[in-house]
Amino acid sequence: MSFSSDCKEELCRVPSDKACCRLAELGALYMTLGGLSLLGRGQLCVQFTVESPAIARRVFVLLRKEAQILAQLHYVTHARFGGVRKCVLTVGPKQAPALLTKLKMMEPDEDGVPALRATTPRVKLNRDCCRRAFLRGALLGCGTISNPEHGYHLEMTARDEALRLNIAKCLQSLGVPVKQTERHGVVSLYCKQSDQIATILTATGAHQAVTTLESLRVQRQVLGTVNRAMNCDSANLQKQMNASDLQISLITALMASERFSAMPPALQEVARARVQAPDMSLEELGQTLTPPIGKSGVNHRMRRLIQFAREELGKATATEMLPESEGAEPNP
Repeated sequence: MSFSSDCKEELCRVPSDKACCRLAELGALYMTLGGLSLLGRGQLCVQFTVESPAIARRVFVLLRKEAQILAQLHYVTHARFGGVRKCVLTVGPKQAPALLTKLKMMEPDEDGVPALRATTPRVKLNRDCCRRAFLRGALLGCGTISNPEHGYHLEMTARDEALRLNIAKCLQSLGVPVKQTERHGVVSLYCKQSDQIATILTATGAHQAVTTLESLRVQRQVLGTVNRAMNCDSANLQKQMNASDLQISLITALMASERFSAMPPALQEVARARVQAPDMSLEELGQTLTPPIGKSGVNHRMRRLIQFAREELGKATATEMLPESEGAEPNP
């Protein structure tokens, strides 16, 4: 199963003990998965079409607890879409008015007969718990979450303006910036920040998914730090080797001249040590001298070697053979 499916499985197990929260979640599920069918003689039928049995069970339980409705369940297989099997929950014409009245879509007329007033549930989102419940229903009905191993992306597709406004209201109450895009005339709300996705999942009750998300985020951060450190070490080593090659080329040219024997013994010692150990850093090179000296001491002697090279070989030639740092070891 995908991370998105695992997350929805967990959301389906979140307890919903308050009637207002059950009604808010049921309203979101109707707006994302439900639909009205007009039968003969003005009778109405409500259907919820879902692909996940867990979500179908969630809708069934909410209908039973909140509206005392036992929906009929059957399965439909679509051959055109590779044999995808979908669950269809049907609320018949006898029970549909009770559900639509709960969702504020039907109201009694002058004669006391329920009449359809709206095609979209009128959900109250004044309470924080109701907004979280509505957001949970929206995630179950129209939400998708990418695998955190590959990237961070949570998206909810809004079929109509009322659903979009309600989702935006819930996200704003959590302090999550609302971003939207439109594809083929359908608006989607999304976020791409791991902390924002964690906030949404925590608010809706998917705590195990948040733990998985945070664990993968830490792993990605550690791997990124290790990769950057390895790249930095590799680049520094390459710079060190380039500087060493230039130093050896210069020292070899100096050794071939008569000026080398007239140089101070300390500079001759450093020059011979560098030729014998081209792979050593300046700090390691200093430890091979007698007596040992530090990195700054070796660097100082290398600079004096450069000065002798400019005087002996000519400034232009020495400049071409040396880096801009004049043989200094690059910083780690």
